[in-house]
Amino acid sequence: MTGSTGALLATWKKDQSTSIKLGVYYNKEFFGNFFVPLIGIDWQINPRDVLFGVLPGSLWFEHKVNQNFFYGGTFRALTNSYRLQTIDPCASGDCSGKNYLRIDDNQLGMFADWYLAKRIVVTGETGYTILRRYRYGFKGDEVHLKTDYKNDNFYFRASLSYRLRLR
Repeated sequence: MTGSTGALLATWKKDQSTSIKLGVYYNKEFFGNFFVPLIGIDWQINPRDVLFGVLPGSLWFEHKVNQNFFYGGTFRALTNSYRLQTIDPCASGDCSGKNYLRIDDNQLGMFADWYLAKRIVVTGETGYTILRRYRYGFKGDEVHLKTDYKNDNFYFRASLSYRLRLR
């Protein structure tokens, strides 16, 4: 697969505390061309609360407790695709063997950020995946051969990051 990825995003600054974003995202996935319309917001609700993100990708609500501690809620929608190898790639009539697995996942969670230093942050996040979907098919087919809705479950993520805050 030759990869191509791109996004166009236009920002309209409504006022000093609010920006609205519109655009489109493109990626060449194993299942074919993947276009997604984008809509985003960056809203400083008050000095301690911010809502930001670009949907359908992610949306974050962040509350500042003090200079070193933040917490909030998050939503992420992820799409990944992987090429699969089959024993008989001609089973579908397509002998190129370009079958794939597509995973769609939606994560709804809560997070806490603790700044150890000005730009070093430890993040803990926990949440639940909703409407996770696995789809199997052959590249170019309009219909996925099989769709499984399963494995919705709790998740936990911990990270150590070097972060540049832009606000």
